[in-house]
Amino acid sequence: MFRPRILGPFLSLSVAVMPLSAQMHHVDQPRQVTRAVGVYEWTGDLAKPGAERLIPVSLFIHGHYEDAGVFLAQPVPFALETGNVYALQKSGDPIGTLDLDYARNIVDRRDVADDNPIGAWYGYGRFLPLSATPAPPLHPSSHLSVIASSGDDDQPHFINRSPGEAGNPGSSTSPTTGSTNTPAPPADPDRPVLHRAPNSSSPANSSSPDAASTDNAPSSPGTADTENDPDRPTLGHRDDNETDKKQEKEEEKRRKRAADGGAVIPLSTSLNDDPNRPTLHHGKVESAVAPPPLTGFPANLHQTVAVSDAATPPQHIFARDWDSLAERADTLAAMQRLAQPLAQQYLATNHLRPEPASTGPKLITPSTKRSSATHRTTHRAAAPKTTPLVFQEEQLAGFTLSYGGLPTFVYTATLPTLPASAPVSPATTPTHATAHHLTTVPAGVMTTDAAATQPLTGPLVRVTVIAQRLPAGNLQLSLTSATDDAHLDRTPWMRLIDAVDADGSHRASLLFELRARSSRQFALYSLTSAHAQQTFITGILE
Repeated sequence: MFRPRILGPFLSLSVAVMPLSAQMHHVDQPRQVTRAVGVYEWTGDLAKPGAERLIPVSLFIHGHYEDAGVFLAQPVPFALETGNVYALQKSGDPIGTLDLDYARNIVDRRDVADDNPIGAWYGYGRFLPLSATPAPPLHPSSHLSVIASSGDDDQPHFINRSPGEAGNPGSSTSPTTGSTNTPAPPADPDRPVLHRAPNSSSPANSSSPDAASTDNAPSSPGTADTENDPDRPTLGHRDDNETDKKQEKEEEKRRKRAADGGAVIPLSTSLNDDPNRPTLHHGKVESAVAPPPLTGFPANLHQTVAVSDAATPPQHIFARDWDSLAERADTLAAMQRLAQPLAQQYLATNHLRPEPASTGPKLITPSTKRSSATHRTTHRAAAPKTTPLVFQEEQLAGFTLSYGGLPTFVYTATLPTLPASAPVSPATTPTHATAHHLTTVPAGVMTTDAAATQPLTGPLVRVTVIAQRLPAGNLQLSLTSATDDAHLDRTPWMRLIDAVDADGSHRASLLFELRARSSRQFALYSLTSAHAQQTFITGILE
Protein backbone atom coordinates (compact mmCIF):
# COMPACT_ATOMS: atom_id res chain seq x y z
CA MET A 1 0.00 0.00 0.00
CA PHE A 2 2.88 2.33 0.64
CA ARG A 3 4.45 2.05 -2.85
CA PRO A 4 1.27 2.79 -4.85
CA ARG A 5 0.68 5.93 -2.80
CA ILE A 6 4.08 7.21 -3.95
CA LEU A 7 3.88 6.11 -7.62
CA GLY A 8 0.29 7.18 -8.07
CA PRO A 9 0.86 10.95 -7.94
CA PHE A 10 4.08 10.53 -9.92
CA LEU A 11 2.29 8.76 -12.74
CA SER A 12 -0.51 11.28 -12.83
CA LEU A 13 1.99 14.12 -12.91
CA SER A 14 3.95 12.54 -15.74
CA VAL A 15 0.83 12.04 -17.79
CA ALA A 16 -0.11 15.68 -17.33
CA VAL A 17 3.35 17.03 -18.16
CA MET A 18 4.23 14.94 -21.24
CA PRO A 19 1.73 16.54 -23.65
CA LEU A 20 2.87 20.01 -22.60
CA SER A 21 6.55 19.24 -23.20
CA ALA A 22 5.78 17.69 -26.58
CA GLN A 23 4.13 20.90 -27.78
CA MET A 24 7.04 23.17 -26.79
CA HIS A 25 9.65 21.60 -29.15
CA HIS A 26 9.44 21.94 -32.93
CA VAL A 27 12.11 20.25 -35.01
CA ASP A 28 12.43 21.36 -38.63
CA GLN A 29 13.31 18.84 -41.26
CA PRO A 30 17.00 19.17 -42.14
CA ARG A 31 17.69 20.66 -45.53
CA GLN A 32 19.16 18.33 -48.11
CA VAL A 33 22.33 20.18 -49.05
CA THR A 34 23.83 19.66 -52.49
CA ARG A 35 26.78 22.01 -52.88
CA ALA A 36 29.71 21.93 -55.26
CA VAL A 37 32.98 23.74 -54.62
CA GLY A 38 35.61 24.47 -57.22
CA VAL A 39 38.62 26.67 -57.89
CA TYR A 40 38.38 29.21 -60.69
CA GLU A 41 41.73 30.04 -62.31
CA TRP A 42 42.37 32.82 -64.79
CA THR A 43 45.07 35.05 -66.22
CA GLY A 44 44.94 38.77 -66.75
CA ASP A 45 42.02 40.86 -65.55
CA LEU A 46 39.08 39.12 -63.89
CA ALA A 47 36.54 41.23 -65.80
CA LYS A 48 38.16 40.18 -69.12
CA PRO A 49 40.32 37.13 -68.45
CA GLY A 50 42.90 36.15 -71.01
CA ALA A 51 42.33 32.44 -70.29
CA GLU A 52 40.30 30.62 -67.66
CA ARG A 53 39.20 27.25 -66.31
CA LEU A 54 37.17 25.82 -63.43
CA ILE A 55 38.63 22.94 -61.41
CA PRO A 56 35.96 20.89 -59.58
CA VAL A 57 37.01 20.10 -56.02
CA SER A 58 34.27 18.74 -53.74
CA LEU A 59 30.59 17.86 -53.94
CA PHE A 60 28.65 17.64 -50.68
CA ILE A 61 25.66 15.39 -51.37
CA HIS A 62 23.66 12.97 -49.21
CA GLY A 63 25.51 14.18 -46.12
CA HIS A 64 29.08 13.40 -47.20
CA TYR A 65 31.78 14.61 -49.60
CA GLU A 66 32.40 13.29 -53.09
CA ASP A 67 35.18 14.08 -55.53
CA ALA A 68 33.51 16.54 -57.87
CA GLY A 69 35.95 15.72 -60.67
CA VAL A 70 34.85 12.10 -60.99
CA PHE A 71 31.36 11.94 -59.45
CA LEU A 72 28.88 10.68 -62.08
CA ALA A 73 31.37 11.38 -64.87
CA GLN A 74 29.20 9.69 -67.51
CA PRO A 75 29.77 11.40 -69.85
CA VAL A 76 30.47 14.65 -67.92
CA PRO A 77 30.87 15.03 -64.13
CA PHE A 78 27.74 16.11 -62.34
CA ALA A 79 29.41 19.31 -61.10
CA LEU A 80 30.43 20.36 -64.65
CA GLU A 81 27.18 19.94 -66.53
CA THR A 82 26.35 22.62 -69.05
CA GLY A 83 24.19 25.32 -67.50
CA ASN A 84 25.52 25.05 -63.96
CA VAL A 85 26.08 28.44 -62.37
CA TYR A 86 28.93 29.01 -59.91
CA ALA A 87 29.20 32.02 -57.62
CA LEU A 88 32.78 33.25 -57.38
CA GLN A 89 33.55 34.24 -53.80
CA LYS A 90 36.27 35.90 -51.81
CA SER A 91 35.98 34.64 -48.23
CA GLY A 92 32.22 34.28 -48.66
CA ASP A 93 31.73 37.64 -50.39
CA PRO A 94 30.40 37.10 -53.97
CA ILE A 95 32.31 38.84 -56.74
CA GLY A 96 30.56 37.42 -59.82
CA THR A 97 29.07 34.35 -61.47
CA LEU A 98 30.36 31.76 -63.90
CA ASP A 99 28.00 30.11 -66.40
CA LEU A 100 29.41 26.79 -67.57
CA ASP A 101 29.22 26.18 -71.31
CA TYR A 102 31.15 22.92 -71.65
CA ALA A 103 33.65 20.61 -69.94
CA ARG A 104 36.74 18.80 -71.21
CA ASN A 105 38.89 15.96 -69.93
CA ILE A 106 42.42 17.33 -70.34
CA VAL A 107 45.54 15.16 -70.22
CA ASP A 108 48.37 17.56 -69.44
CA ARG A 109 51.60 15.69 -68.74
CA ARG A 110 50.98 12.15 -69.93
CA ASP A 111 50.71 10.70 -73.39
CA VAL A 112 47.18 10.02 -74.55
CA ALA A 113 48.41 6.79 -76.14
CA ASP A 114 49.16 5.29 -72.73
CA ASP A 115 47.07 2.39 -71.56
CA ASN A 116 45.79 4.36 -68.56
CA PRO A 117 46.32 8.09 -69.13
CA ILE A 118 45.61 10.27 -66.14
CA GLY A 119 43.92 13.57 -66.84
CA ALA A 120 41.53 15.97 -65.15
CA TRP A 121 38.12 17.42 -65.88
CA TYR A 122 37.92 21.19 -66.31
CA GLY A 123 34.93 23.42 -66.90
CA TYR A 124 34.83 26.45 -69.17
CA GLY A 125 32.28 29.24 -69.33
CA ARG A 126 31.62 32.96 -69.15
CA PHE A 127 32.36 35.16 -66.17
CA LEU A 128 29.73 37.79 -65.37
CA PRO A 129 30.79 40.41 -62.78
CA LEU A 130 28.31 41.74 -60.27
CA SER A 131 26.74 44.99 -61.39
CA ALA A 132 27.39 47.96 -59.10
CA THR A 133 23.83 49.24 -59.60
CA PRO A 134 20.82 47.13 -60.60
CA ALA A 135 19.50 47.56 -64.12
CA PRO A 136 16.65 50.07 -64.25
CA PRO A 137 13.23 48.67 -65.15
CA LEU A 138 11.86 49.26 -68.61
CA HIS A 139 9.68 52.34 -68.96
CA PRO A 140 7.50 53.43 -71.89
CA SER A 141 9.29 55.69 -74.27
CA SER A 142 8.60 59.40 -74.07
CA HIS A 143 8.70 59.59 -77.88
CA LEU A 144 5.62 57.44 -78.42
CA SER A 145 1.94 58.07 -77.83
CA VAL A 146 0.17 56.89 -74.67
CA ILE A 147 -3.02 54.84 -74.74
CA ALA A 148 -5.47 56.14 -72.17
CA SER A 149 -7.97 53.72 -70.69
CA SER A 150 -11.66 54.21 -71.50
CA GLY A 151 -14.91 52.64 -70.56
CA ASP A 152 -15.04 50.69 -73.81
CA ASP A 153 -12.18 48.23 -74.19
CA ASP A 154 -12.70 48.11 -77.95
CA GLN A 155 -12.09 51.83 -78.40
CA PRO A 156 -8.54 52.78 -77.38
CA HIS A 157 -7.84 56.48 -77.32
CA PHE A 158 -4.44 57.89 -78.23
CA ILE A 159 -3.23 61.03 -76.50
CA ASN A 160 -0.31 63.08 -77.74
CA ARG A 161 1.91 63.53 -74.71
CA SER A 162 4.07 66.59 -74.38
CA PRO A 163 7.64 66.28 -72.99
CA GLY A 164 6.70 68.15 -69.81
CA GLU A 165 4.05 65.56 -68.99
CA ALA A 166 5.95 62.48 -70.15
CA GLY A 167 6.40 61.20 -66.62
CA ASN A 168 2.70 61.53 -65.66
CA PRO A 169 0.67 59.61 -68.23
CA GLY A 170 -2.10 58.98 -65.75
CA SER A 171 -3.06 62.64 -65.51
CA SER A 172 -4.99 62.54 -68.75
CA THR A 173 -8.75 62.11 -68.53
CA SER A 174 -10.71 59.35 -70.15
CA PRO A 175 -12.25 60.09 -73.55
CA THR A 176 -15.93 60.25 -74.20
CA THR A 177 -17.45 56.89 -74.92
CA GLY A 178 -19.95 56.21 -77.66
CA SER A 179 -22.89 55.90 -75.27
CA THR A 180 -25.41 58.78 -75.28
CA ASN A 181 -26.52 58.16 -71.68
CA THR A 182 -23.20 59.03 -70.08
CA PRO A 183 -22.42 62.73 -69.61
CA ALA A 184 -19.57 64.19 -71.59
CA PRO A 185 -16.31 64.39 -69.64
CA PRO A 186 -14.48 67.71 -69.29
CA ALA A 187 -12.36 68.93 -72.14
CA ASP A 188 -9.05 67.20 -72.70
CA PRO A 189 -6.24 69.55 -71.57
CA ASP A 190 -3.79 67.79 -73.89
CA ARG A 191 -5.88 68.45 -77.01
CA PRO A 192 -4.18 71.02 -79.29
CA VAL A 193 -6.11 74.28 -79.95
CA LEU A 194 -5.45 76.59 -82.89
CA HIS A 195 -5.44 80.36 -82.38
CA ARG A 196 -5.24 83.24 -84.80
CA ALA A 197 -2.34 85.60 -84.67
CA PRO A 198 -2.76 88.60 -82.34
CA ASN A 199 -2.51 91.18 -85.25
CA SER A 200 -5.41 89.58 -87.07
CA SER A 201 -8.48 91.69 -87.89
CA SER A 202 -10.69 89.34 -85.87
CA PRO A 203 -9.47 88.78 -82.30
CA ALA A 204 -8.87 85.16 -81.32
CA ASN A 205 -10.43 85.56 -77.90
CA SER A 206 -13.83 86.66 -79.27
CA SER A 207 -16.59 84.66 -77.70
CA SER A 208 -19.45 85.60 -80.10
CA PRO A 209 -20.68 83.07 -82.64
CA ASP A 210 -19.88 85.46 -85.47
CA ALA A 211 -16.34 85.78 -84.28
CA ALA A 212 -16.04 82.05 -84.00
CA SER A 213 -17.32 81.60 -87.50
CA THR A 214 -14.95 84.29 -88.71
CA ASP A 215 -12.02 82.58 -87.04
CA ASN A 216 -12.86 79.28 -88.59
CA ALA A 217 -13.50 80.72 -92.08
CA PRO A 218 -10.51 80.72 -94.38
CA SER A 219 -9.21 84.04 -95.59
CA SER A 220 -9.51 84.77 -99.26
CA PRO A 221 -6.34 85.56 -101.13
CA GLY A 222 -5.58 89.19 -101.74
CA THR A 223 -7.38 90.51 -98.68
CA ALA A 224 -5.94 92.86 -96.11
CA ASP A 225 -5.59 90.01 -93.62
CA THR A 226 -3.24 88.18 -95.95
CA GLU A 227 -1.22 91.28 -96.74
CA ASN A 228 -0.84 92.15 -93.05
CA ASP A 229 0.04 88.62 -92.05
CA PRO A 230 3.49 88.83 -90.39
CA ASP A 231 4.16 85.15 -91.15
CA ARG A 232 3.71 85.62 -94.90
CA PRO A 233 6.99 84.70 -96.69
CA THR A 234 8.65 87.43 -98.72
CA LEU A 235 11.44 87.38 -101.26
CA GLY A 236 14.45 89.59 -100.79
CA HIS A 237 18.19 89.77 -100.48
CA ARG A 238 19.90 87.88 -97.66
CA ASP A 239 20.87 89.96 -94.68
CA ASP A 240 22.50 88.27 -91.67
CA ASN A 241 21.20 90.85 -89.21
CA GLU A 242 17.67 90.60 -90.53
CA THR A 243 17.90 86.80 -90.45
CA ASP A 244 18.90 86.84 -86.80
CA LYS A 245 16.08 89.23 -85.95
CA LYS A 246 13.62 87.05 -87.78
CA GLN A 247 14.76 83.96 -85.90
CA GLU A 248 14.39 85.81 -82.60
CA LYS A 249 10.85 86.85 -83.55
CA GLU A 250 9.94 83.29 -84.49
CA GLU A 251 11.39 81.97 -81.25
CA GLU A 252 9.38 84.55 -79.29
CA LYS A 253 6.20 83.58 -81.15
CA ARG A 254 6.79 79.90 -80.34
CA ARG A 255 7.23 80.75 -76.68
CA LYS A 256 3.97 82.71 -76.66
CA ARG A 257 2.13 79.86 -78.35
CA ALA A 258 3.51 77.38 -75.85
CA ALA A 259 2.49 79.67 -72.97
CA ASP A 260 -1.17 79.99 -74.04
CA GLY A 261 -1.45 76.29 -74.96
CA GLY A 262 -1.70 76.78 -78.67
CA ALA A 263 1.61 75.18 -79.59
CA VAL A 264 1.59 71.80 -81.34
CA ILE A 265 4.78 69.83 -80.67
CA PRO A 266 5.31 67.10 -83.26
CA LEU A 267 6.20 63.66 -81.99
CA SER A 268 9.25 61.81 -83.20
CA THR A 269 8.25 58.82 -85.29
CA SER A 270 11.74 57.30 -85.55
CA LEU A 271 12.17 54.11 -83.56
CA ASN A 272 15.90 54.74 -83.35
CA ASP A 273 15.21 57.61 -80.94
CA ASP A 274 13.73 55.22 -78.37
CA PRO A 275 16.34 54.80 -75.57
CA ASN A 276 14.72 51.53 -74.41
CA ARG A 277 14.82 49.89 -77.81
CA PRO A 278 17.05 46.78 -77.90
CA THR A 279 19.86 46.77 -80.40
CA LEU A 280 20.80 43.92 -82.70
CA HIS A 281 24.37 42.84 -83.41
CA HIS A 282 25.95 40.64 -86.02
CA GLY A 283 27.46 37.48 -84.57
CA LYS A 284 27.86 36.87 -80.85
CA VAL A 285 27.83 39.60 -78.26
CA GLU A 286 31.26 40.20 -76.71
CA SER A 287 29.97 39.39 -73.20
CA ALA A 288 28.63 36.03 -74.43
CA VAL A 289 31.94 34.83 -75.87
CA ALA A 290 33.87 32.60 -73.47
CA PRO A 291 37.62 33.27 -73.10
CA PRO A 292 40.08 30.67 -74.37
CA PRO A 293 40.83 27.66 -72.14
CA LEU A 294 43.72 27.85 -69.69
CA THR A 295 46.52 25.29 -69.86
CA GLY A 296 49.56 24.70 -67.69
CA PHE A 297 50.74 26.99 -64.89
CA PRO A 298 51.45 30.47 -66.23
CA ALA A 299 53.29 33.01 -64.10
CA ASN A 300 50.31 35.38 -63.72
CA LEU A 301 47.88 32.71 -62.52
CA HIS A 302 45.07 33.85 -60.19
CA GLN A 303 42.75 31.65 -58.12
CA THR A 304 39.47 32.10 -56.28
CA VAL A 305 36.74 29.92 -54.80
CA ALA A 306 33.62 29.00 -56.81
CA VAL A 307 30.46 27.64 -55.11
CA SER A 308 27.34 26.21 -56.76
CA ASP A 309 24.19 25.58 -54.70
CA ALA A 310 20.56 25.24 -55.78
CA ALA A 311 19.42 27.09 -52.64
CA THR A 312 20.36 30.64 -51.71
CA PRO A 313 21.64 30.50 -48.11
CA PRO A 314 22.26 33.74 -46.21
CA GLN A 315 25.51 35.46 -47.00
CA HIS A 316 28.32 34.97 -44.47
CA ILE A 317 31.64 36.80 -44.75
CA PHE A 318 34.51 34.80 -43.25
CA ALA A 319 37.29 37.35 -43.73
CA ARG A 320 38.41 39.06 -40.55
CA ASP A 321 39.13 42.77 -40.66
CA TRP A 322 42.10 44.12 -38.75
CA ASP A 323 41.33 46.52 -35.94
CA SER A 324 44.40 48.59 -36.75
CA LEU A 325 47.76 48.40 -38.47
CA ALA A 326 49.40 47.80 -35.08
CA GLU A 327 47.30 44.67 -34.56
CA ARG A 328 48.35 43.27 -37.92
CA ALA A 329 52.02 44.04 -37.20
CA ASP A 330 51.83 42.32 -33.78
CA THR A 331 50.09 39.28 -35.29
CA LEU A 332 52.68 39.06 -38.06
CA ALA A 333 55.53 39.17 -35.53
CA ALA A 334 53.85 36.46 -33.45
CA MET A 335 53.38 34.22 -36.50
CA GLN A 336 57.05 34.74 -37.43
CA ARG A 337 58.08 33.59 -33.97
CA LEU A 338 56.01 30.43 -34.44
CA ALA A 339 57.60 29.77 -37.84
CA GLN A 340 61.21 30.28 -36.65
CA PRO A 341 61.70 26.93 -34.81
CA LEU A 342 59.83 25.08 -37.57
CA ALA A 343 62.18 26.42 -40.25
CA GLN A 344 65.28 25.91 -38.07
CA GLN A 345 64.41 22.28 -37.51
CA TYR A 346 63.73 21.70 -41.20
CA LEU A 347 67.07 23.25 -42.18
CA ALA A 348 68.94 21.08 -39.70
CA THR A 349 67.16 17.89 -40.79
CA ASN A 350 67.82 18.42 -44.50
CA HIS A 351 71.37 19.82 -44.03
CA LEU A 352 70.56 23.24 -45.41
CA ARG A 353 71.78 26.65 -44.35
CA PRO A 354 69.86 29.92 -44.65
CA GLU A 355 71.12 32.26 -47.29
CA PRO A 356 72.72 35.38 -45.78
CA ALA A 357 70.58 38.46 -45.94
CA SER A 358 73.40 40.43 -47.62
CA THR A 359 76.16 38.78 -49.67
CA GLY A 360 77.61 41.95 -51.23
CA PRO A 361 80.99 43.55 -50.58
CA LYS A 362 81.83 44.46 -46.99
CA LEU A 363 83.88 47.24 -45.43
CA ILE A 364 86.88 46.14 -43.35
CA THR A 365 88.24 48.50 -40.69
CA PRO A 366 91.96 48.76 -39.74
CA SER A 367 93.17 45.90 -37.58
CA THR A 368 95.77 46.10 -34.83
CA LYS A 369 99.16 44.60 -35.70
CA ARG A 370 100.21 41.91 -33.28
CA SER A 371 103.71 40.99 -32.30
CA SER A 372 105.17 38.23 -34.47
CA ALA A 373 107.57 37.05 -31.77
CA THR A 374 105.12 34.73 -30.12
CA HIS A 375 104.33 32.71 -33.31
CA ARG A 376 101.27 31.32 -31.59
CA THR A 377 97.87 30.67 -33.06
CA THR A 378 94.92 31.94 -31.09
CA HIS A 379 91.66 30.11 -31.44
CA ARG A 380 88.65 31.88 -30.12
CA ALA A 381 85.61 29.71 -29.92
CA ALA A 382 82.49 31.73 -30.64
CA ALA A 383 79.49 31.12 -28.44
CA PRO A 384 76.66 29.34 -30.25
CA LYS A 385 74.13 31.94 -31.30
CA THR A 386 70.90 31.36 -33.23
CA THR A 387 70.46 34.02 -35.85
CA PRO A 388 66.80 34.86 -36.60
CA LEU A 389 65.77 33.76 -40.04
CA VAL A 390 64.68 36.36 -42.55
CA PHE A 391 61.56 35.18 -44.43
CA GLN A 392 60.50 36.40 -47.82
CA GLU A 393 57.18 36.52 -49.73
CA GLU A 394 55.26 36.70 -46.47
CA GLN A 395 51.47 36.50 -46.59
CA LEU A 396 49.12 36.74 -43.61
CA ALA A 397 45.35 36.15 -43.80
CA GLY A 398 42.83 36.33 -40.97
CA PHE A 399 39.46 34.54 -40.82
CA THR A 400 36.51 34.01 -38.52
CA LEU A 401 35.38 30.55 -39.60
CA SER A 402 32.15 30.45 -37.59
CA TYR A 403 29.83 32.70 -35.62
CA GLY A 404 31.66 33.58 -32.42
CA GLY A 405 34.63 31.41 -33.34
CA LEU A 406 38.26 32.05 -32.52
CA PRO A 407 40.23 34.28 -34.90
CA THR A 408 42.20 32.05 -37.27
CA PHE A 409 45.39 33.15 -39.04
CA VAL A 410 47.26 31.56 -41.92
CA TYR A 411 50.90 32.54 -42.48
CA THR A 412 52.93 31.50 -45.53
CA ALA A 413 56.51 32.49 -46.37
CA THR A 414 59.60 31.35 -48.25
CA LEU A 415 63.23 31.07 -47.13
CA PRO A 416 66.22 31.04 -49.55
CA THR A 417 68.88 28.50 -48.57
CA LEU A 418 72.39 27.38 -49.46
CA PRO A 419 73.44 23.75 -49.94
CA ALA A 420 75.61 22.14 -47.28
CA SER A 421 78.56 21.85 -49.72
CA ALA A 422 78.67 25.58 -50.41
CA PRO A 423 81.70 27.43 -49.02
CA VAL A 424 81.00 29.27 -45.83
CA SER A 425 81.43 33.03 -45.71
CA PRO A 426 83.68 34.33 -42.87
CA ALA A 427 80.87 36.57 -41.75
CA THR A 428 78.82 33.53 -40.73
CA THR A 429 81.56 31.37 -39.14
CA PRO A 430 83.59 31.60 -35.90
CA THR A 431 86.76 33.70 -36.02
CA HIS A 432 90.05 31.77 -36.39
CA ALA A 433 92.79 34.36 -36.08
CA THR A 434 96.40 33.42 -36.74
CA ALA A 435 99.00 35.91 -35.59
CA HIS A 436 101.53 35.51 -38.40
CA HIS A 437 98.77 35.76 -41.06
CA LEU A 438 97.23 39.00 -39.80
CA THR A 439 97.95 42.06 -41.86
CA THR A 440 96.98 45.66 -41.58
CA VAL A 441 94.31 46.78 -44.08
CA PRO A 442 93.91 50.49 -44.77
CA ALA A 443 90.67 52.05 -43.69
CA GLY A 444 87.89 52.29 -46.28
CA VAL A 445 89.15 49.49 -48.55
CA MET A 446 86.35 47.37 -50.10
CA THR A 447 87.08 43.66 -50.34
CA THR A 448 84.93 40.96 -51.92
CA ASP A 449 84.77 37.46 -50.53
CA ALA A 450 85.41 34.78 -53.12
CA ALA A 451 82.80 32.49 -51.65
CA ALA A 452 80.13 35.15 -51.93
CA THR A 453 80.67 35.49 -55.68
CA GLN A 454 79.91 31.83 -56.39
CA PRO A 455 76.36 31.34 -57.73
CA LEU A 456 75.58 28.46 -55.41
CA THR A 457 71.97 28.45 -54.20
CA GLY A 458 69.94 25.80 -52.49
CA PRO A 459 66.28 24.88 -52.74
CA LEU A 460 63.64 27.36 -51.64
CA VAL A 461 62.04 26.38 -48.31
CA ARG A 462 58.28 27.04 -48.05
CA VAL A 463 56.62 27.36 -44.65
CA THR A 464 52.89 27.34 -43.78
CA VAL A 465 51.58 27.98 -40.26
CA ILE A 466 47.94 27.94 -39.08
CA ALA A 467 47.19 29.32 -35.60
CA GLN A 468 44.21 30.51 -33.57
CA ARG A 469 44.12 33.30 -31.03
CA LEU A 470 42.86 32.21 -27.63
CA PRO A 471 40.78 34.48 -25.39
CA ALA A 472 43.91 35.07 -23.28
CA GLY A 473 45.59 36.70 -26.30
CA ASN A 474 48.25 34.11 -27.11
CA LEU A 475 48.38 32.10 -30.33
CA GLN A 476 47.76 28.35 -30.43
CA LEU A 477 49.31 26.28 -33.22
CA SER A 478 46.80 24.29 -35.26
CA LEU A 479 48.85 23.06 -38.24
CA THR A 480 52.38 23.54 -39.58
CA SER A 481 54.00 22.46 -42.82
CA ALA A 482 57.51 22.93 -44.22
CA THR A 483 58.97 21.69 -47.48
CA ASP A 484 61.41 22.74 -50.19
CA ASP A 485 61.47 22.60 -53.96
CA ALA A 486 63.66 19.48 -53.94
CA HIS A 487 61.21 17.46 -51.81
CA LEU A 488 57.80 18.49 -53.15
CA ASP A 489 56.95 14.91 -54.09
CA ARG A 490 57.54 13.89 -50.48
CA THR A 491 55.80 16.85 -48.82
CA PRO A 492 53.67 19.04 -51.11
CA TRP A 493 53.53 22.78 -50.80
CA MET A 494 50.43 23.98 -48.94
CA ARG A 495 49.11 27.02 -50.83
CA LEU A 496 46.13 28.76 -49.28
CA ILE A 497 43.21 29.34 -51.65
CA ASP A 498 40.55 30.78 -49.31
CA ALA A 499 37.97 29.99 -46.65
CA VAL A 500 34.75 28.42 -47.97
CA ASP A 501 31.55 26.92 -46.56
CA ALA A 502 31.74 23.57 -48.36
CA ASP A 503 28.79 21.78 -46.70
CA GLY A 504 26.27 24.58 -46.12
CA SER A 505 26.68 24.50 -42.32
CA HIS A 506 27.63 28.21 -42.03
CA ARG A 507 31.03 27.04 -40.79
CA ALA A 508 33.93 27.58 -43.16
CA SER A 509 36.84 25.29 -43.93
CA LEU A 510 40.26 26.28 -45.22
CA LEU A 511 40.84 25.25 -48.84
CA PHE A 512 44.48 24.50 -49.70
CA GLU A 513 46.22 23.50 -52.88
CA LEU A 514 48.79 20.75 -52.26
CA ARG A 515 51.21 21.33 -55.11
CA ALA A 516 53.90 18.76 -55.88
CA ARG A 517 56.57 18.85 -58.56
CA SER A 518 54.36 17.63 -61.44
CA SER A 519 50.93 17.18 -59.86
CA ARG A 520 48.60 18.75 -57.33
CA GLN A 521 45.62 18.08 -55.12
CA PHE A 522 43.06 20.18 -53.25
CA ALA A 523 42.16 19.60 -49.61
CA LEU A 524 39.70 21.00 -47.05
CA TYR A 525 40.77 21.51 -43.42
CA SER A 526 38.30 22.02 -40.61
CA LEU A 527 39.17 23.72 -37.30
CA THR A 528 36.39 22.52 -35.03
CA SER A 529 39.03 21.64 -32.40
CA ALA A 530 42.45 22.89 -31.44
CA HIS A 531 44.11 21.04 -34.34
CA ALA A 532 43.16 21.35 -37.99
CA GLN A 533 41.66 18.16 -39.41
CA GLN A 534 41.70 17.24 -43.08
CA THR A 535 38.07 16.53 -43.98
CA PHE A 536 38.44 16.00 -47.74
CA ILE A 537 41.11 15.64 -50.42
CA THR A 538 40.74 15.25 -54.16
CA GLY A 539 42.48 12.84 -56.44
CA ILE A 540 45.78 13.62 -58.12
CA LEU A 541 45.48 16.20 -60.88
CA GLU A 542 48.16 16.26 -63.53
